[in-house]
Amino acid sequence: MKMQRMVFILLISMIFTGCSSKTDQELLYDCQRKIHKIESYACEVEITVIGNRRPETYRMRQWFKKPNMYRLELLEPENLKGKTTIFDGKRAYIIHPQIGQVWRIEDFQKSEEQKMFLGYFIQNYLRSPNVEIHRRKEKNEEYLVIDIDIPGNHVYFSKERLWVHTKTLTPYLLQVFDAKDQVRISVKYLDFQYNPSLEDDFFTAKNLANP
Repeated sequence: MKMQRMVFILLISMIFTGCSSKTDQELLYDCQRKIHKIESYACEVEITVIGNRRPETYRMRQWFKKPNMYRLELLEPENLKGKTTIFDGKRAYIIHPQIGQVWRIEDFQKSEEQKMFLGYFIQNYLRSPNVEIHRRKEKNEEYLVIDIDIPGNHVYFSKERLWVHTKTLTPYLLQVFDAKDQVRISVKYLDFQYNPSLEDDFFTAKNLANP
């Protein structure tokens, strides 16, 4: 009986230990492992850009492939549907099929579009000497919130904040703040796929237009 009682107590202890919530640091470590394993991702997002006038909201698809290839395709609003931004790691192209125009951007690294990608956050996160973390609950969901500084001392793009689901470790929200701690860009993830198979040609403009 004593042995059975000891086994029972041990099992109960194991159950409660396994169900105990992780610390912020443990969750951050899990996120770090997940981030380091990212080779590519695909997602649908709702983006709100807050400028000097009224906020503008867009719905789009995003793709990223290591080390620095991006693709963004607008779904809404209707007048911009199909507009695609592609960065192949060296230069960027913006293709607007509704008006039949193509623009080439030589310095995509300084563009506002880049800051809308989780890949940009990951690059800054891996290089950042200062990372702040805390936990927050919104609408009965729990998130790990990660804050990092954006290099360059830009007045409108000073800090990034990533919200990650503590259960699934998938991104929920990415926010970009200005120097006055006001949100300038908000990216809400409607779905997220880790490491889909993406060919390099997917990040070139040759299949869409001839720039």
